[in-house]
Amino acid sequence: MKIFFTIVILMSFILPETIHAKSNPKSMTLVRNGRPEAAIVIAKKPTKAAQFGAYELQSHIKQITGTILPIVKDSKKVTGTKIYVGDSAAVKKLGIDCAKLKSQEYLIRFLPDAIILAGKDKQDFGKPVYDYIKNINAVNTWASLYDETGTMYAVYDFLEKYCGVKWLNPTDYGTIVPKEKTLTVAGSDIKRKPHMVYRGGAAAYDASQRYNENGGLWYYNQNKEYPEYNNRAYGKVYKKYKNPRQRTMGRQAQNRLFMFRHKAGGEYSQCNHSFYDFYNRFWEKSKDPRTAKLFVEKRPELFAKGYTGKPPQLCYGCDETVAQVVKDIRNYFDNGGTRWGKNFYALEPMDNNSFCKCKICAAQYEPARRTDSSEHSTYWFSFVNRVAKEIKKSHPDKKISTLAYMSHEGLPTGFKLEDNVVVHFCLSANRMPYDKKTLAKQIGRIREWREKAPDVPMYLWLYGCFPGLIAKVGKFHCFPGYYAHEVKRQYDLFKKLKIKGVFYDGFTGDVDNYVSYKLMDDPDRDVNELADEYFSAYGAAGKPLKEMYEIIEERYCNPGNYPQQNGAPYSGHQNVKIAWDSLGNAETMQKLQRCMDQAYAAAKTEREKNLVRMWDDAVWSYMKKGRKKYVERSSSPIPEINVPKVADANGNVNKVDWSKAVSLGDKWYRNGGNIPAISKLSGRICHDGKYLYLELIDQVDPKKLHVSPMICCYDDWEIFIATQRAQPYRQFLAGPTGMVDGYSYGEVNWRQTVPSSEYTKKGFGMTAVSDTKSGKWVTRLAFPLNKMLIKPVKPGDDIYMNIMRVKNPKLCADPAASFGIDTWVPYTTVFEVDRLGKVHLEK
Repeated sequence: MKIFFTIVILMSFILPETIHAKSNPKSMTLVRNGRPEAAIVIAKKPTKAAQFGAYELQSHIKQITGTILPIVKDSKKVTGTKIYVGDSAAVKKLGIDCAKLKSQEYLIRFLPDAIILAGKDKQDFGKPVYDYIKNINAVNTWASLYDETGTMYAVYDFLEKYCGVKWLNPTDYGTIVPKEKTLTVAGSDIKRKPHMVYRGGAAAYDASQRYNENGGLWYYNQNKEYPEYNNRAYGKVYKKYKNPRQRTMGRQAQNRLFMFRHKAGGEYSQCNHSFYDFYNRFWEKSKDPRTAKLFVEKRPELFAKGYTGKPPQLCYGCDETVAQVVKDIRNYFDNGGTRWGKNFYALEPMDNNSFCKCKICAAQYEPARRTDSSEHSTYWFSFVNRVAKEIKKSHPDKKISTLAYMSHEGLPTGFKLEDNVVVHFCLSANRMPYDKKTLAKQIGRIREWREKAPDVPMYLWLYGCFPGLIAKVGKFHCFPGYYAHEVKRQYDLFKKLKIKGVFYDGFTGDVDNYVSYKLMDDPDRDVNELADEYFSAYGAAGKPLKEMYEIIEERYCNPGNYPQQNGAPYSGHQNVKIAWDSLGNAETMQKLQRCMDQAYAAAKTEREKNLVRMWDDAVWSYMKKGRKKYVERSSSPIPEINVPKVADANGNVNKVDWSKAVSLGDKWYRNGGNIPAISKLSGRICHDGKYLYLELIDQVDPKKLHVSPMICCYDDWEIFIATQRAQPYRQFLAGPTGMVDGYSYGEVNWRQTVPSSEYTKKGFGMTAVSDTKSGKWVTRLAFPLNKMLIKPVKPGDDIYMNIMRVKNPKLCADPAASFGIDTWVPYTTVFEVDRLGKVHLEK
């Protein structure tokens, strides 16, 4: 049976970047009854993009028809239909000058006896190795996602629009091709470029340019399900290679192909925190030999004033900082820097808002704008403008990029940004449609930028990592954050606001990823059609899986499925209770199980069965495990304790009347479960209105203790304290010598493992007295109530706590263990704070 694809494109759906010439009514047969009737023609000296495009075209037509079209140079005589791929002398004779195409532009042209697939290409004539299965290093010979590869764009549009090919995900089963012995094509000419100039779909800025390293919802290499998924998803590579590094390269090759085929990349304009290297260069010489060579000299004038120890920021108000940054940027452009893009340099402070306290800096802060996330906007953008003015003098064609983020989200007061500044707005609530208030507030601020600064090029940083990242750091399984229809709503808005590009900070969920890539290229695509395209790969099993997706999407996106907070709609990220008590409750999970059962029953071919198993591996098994773990843990009791008030000891643990303290009980648990600990542990707790006191005792032989130079990872006591059973929280550590330290989690923009020195003295003011002379290890701790947490604690308050004893391997019952953990609260381990014990401070 002959396959015949004719594409009729309605003008109402054409992007401004798209030009369609009149349709050529004559069809062209490329393969007839398994015999080639066309050849792929490339230049005598083709670009890398043209060569790769030719290989992709040849490979896909072979998959459709079983026939290999020859690839020949344009100097050779060709009979039959000629498919010109890339610029060449022959293409120039046909009146097309690819040199005149704009950046990222490409065209598809139908002539009486030829088809032209060409675009703006980087003048790189290196030879790419196409077969990554035979040659695992092939990916290192390919073009970058951020090279000009317009010819490849033309090939992919041709394969999709005229040959019926679909690329749904990067796995062995993600490419869908029709199977026909005869391939005939016809259609309209196309001349266009992708809608957004920067399409950073989780390609990030690392050399590997990964798409999505996770196995569905599972996080990279953190569970046994991850390799199970990859064994099936990337079976061709995994069957040939046993070496983990080679398997990783194979996955990366398939992921890169997927991004190529969806036109990811474009003009690289990455923006992120850019000054962390100043510590190794100008604060102190690193102890790590790999970074020690970066040290230039001690320059304290460059750093924020008013802090003890290592400053959390630079001093962005001083002339010396401006001069050093300008010098760095000029050196970057003069030497062909690429980290932020060849035409861009990123300026962004450290990931905190602990800015300089000197008079010059502090005078620019606007405390009245604090609730509007803009207290430091004028201060920060003043610095950006000073730098941009200087760079314009030496490099007028280059751009300075910066974020609208955290406490500098809004516009500056009293001045406009320089015309060589571009802004990337961090839309952190993009994947939280249920939090309508926060999302509307951020979108309102983007509108304000566009209205009051219409000439500033605007990009977006989108948080595809949520809610998976929240679950990862919170040590629980999230309810999937599927939101395809919300993605479409947002891209409609992005188009109206003339957003130039987006960067996704992580991707989770193949359906949402597929929709996002399509809308970056063409925001006028219909989301329901895209969803149908995706699930069509599953055959009859696609219908129940689509229903499953839609149930998950509705549960996640609908604010009515979330508990209210003090009578108001829910705001913020999900926690484990919301995930599996509100969203993934028993009734919902039963509905989803029925969909999964129907999908298995409907799958007919081996391909369809494998796809269903992969969906199960990637999505359903993750959800079932999360729900099961929640039910088991939530049925186990959590300690609650009333802490008595004792006589004032003023923070001196040796003056505390410990006889009045209350016992923590004799039940401690082993390795994150509910099995009693082997170690003999005990403790007491009290407070005096100013300090919380803990006495912790391990009946271990002190000679068996290991003293770590950084306290952790063992032997130590680790205390986790929060104002609720979720982030933000703080971690306090104490070792056998009385050394202490502390870290915060989630206090500022979900930053993790932030050292206490950014806030106050080491350990947030906690002090420790350790006694190992009595044949056991006794540790007594004092926590200042006004500094212990992000806000002061007072008598009458409730706080939440867990206490953990982290042990060296020799003290563990398991000889293969790297370390052991005994906990006060059952079913918990380090960084799991959803089951913190309730601690009430009596008045």
